[in-house]
Amino acid sequence: MVAKKTKDDLEDVSLLKFALVSQLKRTYKASEVDVLLFAGADGRIYASYIPESIGAKIFELTNLISHNLLHVSQQLAMGLRQSVIEYDFGTVIFSSVGKGALLISLFTGKADLSEDMAKIEVARQVVQHIFEQRPMTSDELSNYSDEVAAELRELSKIVFNEMYTQSSEYKKNMEILADIKEKITGVMGRGEVEQVLAMAFNEIASTPKWMTEDLWPLLVEMIIRDQIRPLHGDYVADMCEAEWIPDIKHKLESFV
Repeated sequence: MVAKKTKDDLEDVSLLKFALVSQLKRTYKASEVDVLLFAGADGRIYASYIPESIGAKIFELTNLISHNLLHVSQQLAMGLRQSVIEYDFGTVIFSSVGKGALLISLFTGKADLSEDMAKIEVARQVVQHIFEQRPMTSDELSNYSDEVAAELRELSKIVFNEMYTQSSEYKKNMEILADIKEKITGVMGRGEVEQVLAMAFNEIASTPKWMTEDLWPLLVEMIIRDQIRPLHGDYVADMCEAEWIPDIKHKLESFV
């Protein structure tokens, strides 16, 4: 049996990169930074967030970064935690992220660095935590400031949701949902489907992605009893009950 993933599991490389990029994107949205790069001292880019709307100045800044990266990395390796370099057309902040890794923040215009520096420091600590694949336990988070701990918790939720949408449970639920929609459409028409399902999910206090094997047959029984039988009569309801419920149970059991 394959073990289910948990929100503390970041062993998958693609998921690790997703977590890093998600944090860079969150930092971009919360600050005036134009581009964020997470790179190795050797110039390899581990993760980045570069918006599509970025102007031509970014190419000038990235060229300067490539020329200065080795020098800055050597300084950071000697104990320098952060380096801010201002050019005529922008500012670059190099932040140490553990041994041999850097968070690079690029600004192509004027920015209030006093506010942005604090946000970048939070991002630096979060990225380091992720990159080192440290757990999200209460003991680990207690070592951080409230801002960093809160950011790690929020990122953990984002990563968990991403992991779940890639899981077999999620895919199974989406297929079962599509099948039930088709069944309802055949009896009540397409215009009634969303309203019928909304009422049923509200009754069982769940949503499609969090449904379990026990809840799906219950949902179908409820739809037949409360909405199909009163509107379409016993004959149609009995036919639906005889066909739909065994079919749904079979699909749940056979899903791979």
